[in-house]
Amino acid sequence: MQKTGRSNYVRLMCLAGVMAGLYVGLDYLAVSISAPFGGTLKISFSGLPVILVAIFGGPWWGAATGFIGAFLGQMITYGFSATTLLWVLPAVVRGLSMGLLFRAFKKSLNPGVLIVETAISSLLVTICNTAAMLVEQKVYAYYASYAAIFAGVPMRVLSGIITAVIFSLLLPILVRSLKRFF
Repeated sequence: MQKTGRSNYVRLMCLAGVMAGLYVGLDYLAVSISAPFGGTLKISFSGLPVILVAIFGGPWWGAATGFIGAFLGQMITYGFSATTLLWVLPAVVRGLSMGLLFRAFKKSLNPGVLIVETAISSLLVTICNTAAMLVEQKVYAYYASYAAIFAGVPMRVLSGIITAVIFSLLLPILVRSLKRFF
C-alpha cells in the first residue's frame, strides 16, 4: 500500500508531537552535576527526540519539535522570563542543524557519520547555551562571573561529545525501528 503525501504529513505531525512530549520528559530526567567552576553541568538525552524528527522530517520539522519541547519544558520548570527564548534556541538549532547535516551526508546511518553530525550539532548547542548564560549573567547575574561561564565551556563541550557518541550508537537502531512507519 502506497502512502499518500497527506498520510505521511499526519504521521510526521504525530511523531513530532510525541517526540516533543518525550523531549520534556527526558529533559525533566536530566542529571545536573555541580561544576567546580560554579554553576551546573546538565547531562540530558532530551536532544535525541529532536534528532529523530530531524532525520525523518528534515530541518524544519526538527527545529519545530525542538522549539515546542524546549518551550514546554521551560514553561513547566521556570515559567516565562526575559531569557526563555534564549534557552529554547539550542533545541531549535539542534533540530535545524541535524536535519541539514543528515541531508548533506546523504542520509547515512553509518555510526561514524552520525558521530560527526551529532558532534557538530552538539557543539552548536553548546555555543547557544553559553550565549544564553552570558545574556542571563548580564540580565540577572545568576552565575559567579563571566570567567566562570567560559571556564565551564571545555566540560560542556566534552559532555556534548560524549552525548553525541551515545546518540550516534542509538540512532541507527531507533531509525530502523521507526522507518517502517514512514
